[in-house]
Amino acid sequence: MKRLLIPALVAAFVLPAAAPARTTMEPIRHFPNQQKTLGFYKGRTVRYLDFGPIKLRPGNKVAPIWVFTNGADGQRNVIDVAPGDRGYTPLWRVVMVTWTDSATPRVLRSAADVRRAVAAGDATLERTSTVVNCPVVGFGQEQTTGFHRGSTIAYYDLGPVKLARGNKVAPIWAVTNGASGQKNIIDVVPGRPGYTPLWRVSMVTWADGRTRRLLKSAAAVRAAAAAGDVTIRRTDTVVNCPVI
Repeated sequence: MKRLLIPALVAAFVLPAAAPARTTMEPIRHFPNQQKTLGFYKGRTVRYLDFGPIKLRPGNKVAPIWVFTNGADGQRNVIDVAPGDRGYTPLWRVVMVTWTDSATPRVLRSAADVRRAVAAGDATLERTSTVVNCPVVGFGQEQTTGFHRGSTIAYYDLGPVKLARGNKVAPIWAVTNGASGQKNIIDVVPGRPGYTPLWRVSMVTWADGRTRRLLKSAAAVRAAAAAGDVTIRRTDTVVNCPVI
């Protein structure tokens, strides 16, 4: 099956103390297996990050992405909403599009094109249970840096995502009043067990009278909490921040 496509979140949820990667001189650990893919959106070509299938419980907000089983040369996956559009989400339910034997496949560049082909009897649709996380980029999203086990990593802050309870998320710690240079902290990265680009935000606050220092790992956050240096407040906010 051809690679899937997805857009990025509308209004980025800016976590405290995050700094754009391009403004720092420190070495950044990247994960080159992340793939940027091209797709079609209302007649234009867009780019998205293909993070593959994601396991979600029923009741989550998703949008359709049309994937072709026997498309014409040059055919790409098709979406109908992009960042800034009402109804946009980076979580897409895959709908398979198949040209009928009697039809001549042609490149379809929009959801309207797909619907017209189906209405004319030229193609059929199969709605699957597969949901993919494919944030669309190039709509003003910026690369941001954070900390992971002492190293600096980069991610896209694609903002809050509404999830039903019980979905797989990982923690991200955001320091509300950190030392200069403090960044948000994660504990898992692509390729490691438990990684997901969906993060539940925990707010970390230094106690009055404590000397603030850089916290660069989850272990450092937990140690500071155990010493009474910081408090941690787990929120209900989940953000889509794929590490790149």
